[in-house]
Amino acid sequence: MKRGAMRIDIRRPLAALAAIALLTLSPVFAQTPVPVSVLYAGSLVTPMEGPIKTALASIGIDFQGQGAGSKMLANLISSGVKNPDVFISVDPKLVTGLGSKVASASTFAGTSLGIGWSNSSKDAALFADVAAGKKTILQALQTPGIVIGRTDPKLDPKGVYTVQAMTMLAGAAGEHAILGDDENSAQIFPEEDLLARIDTGQADVGFFYKTEAVARGLHFLPLPGKASLSDLITYTLAVMTSPPHPAGAKAFAAFILTGQGKTILEKAGIEYLPVPKHVVP
Repeated sequence: MKRGAMRIDIRRPLAALAAIALLTLSPVFAQTPVPVSVLYAGSLVTPMEGPIKTALASIGIDFQGQGAGSKMLANLISSGVKNPDVFISVDPKLVTGLGSKVASASTFAGTSLGIGWSNSSKDAALFADVAAGKKTILQALQTPGIVIGRTDPKLDPKGVYTVQAMTMLAGAAGEHAILGDDENSAQIFPEEDLLARIDTGQADVGFFYKTEAVARGLHFLPLPGKASLSDLITYTLAVMTSPPHPAGAKAFAAFILTGQGKTILEKAGIEYLPVPKHVVP
């Protein structure tokens, strides 16, 4: 470790860490807001920029977040373009791949992959039939003229998982018939824009994690069986080795792992692991 670098270890018992962080927050943080910069998987944008940000402000933490594809964010950190306090990735390999830039990290929760749509979709009735068991997901997705939205496999793990899951569900030929090329520009949207396109009906249906669909109030159906990838899709929280705001980083980690943030994210559809799995160190 470089001289002067701060190493924050979240391996200590999480309940104790939460208690220490909460004691630290009062009353000093209430008088002088402490910033925390967080890069997070775009699938968390609705709770992060809504109830998470509000709850943190109430305890004196100024949440400065940016949501985007986890791959893209990891690349920004690796190249030195971004230096956050905390990084939340939907793929633990992206965290471990940052090497010495990460002080400590825990995989703390999981979710599942499925389709989501809003009442604004011109095919809302079609997908209501899917939810009622009258049609299969594959039958609905093969409907002529349907506008499907998904994320870029080059920038976002969800884009990779979408192709993987559809191949499991429909076979290689069926997957290509529905999704086209992996980089099909007619279907791919930035992760932070895809929800808005579903909300407004610009896209009829999209591939989402359960957490983002539930938090946004969309109709959601997981892909059937193992295609939901619920045993694979996880969230990992990493505290960086040299965080610009050490106190904020420590408090935010405790807030998400064991504090009020856990309750908020569980309401948004994230399923917390019984015990976080430490992946770094």
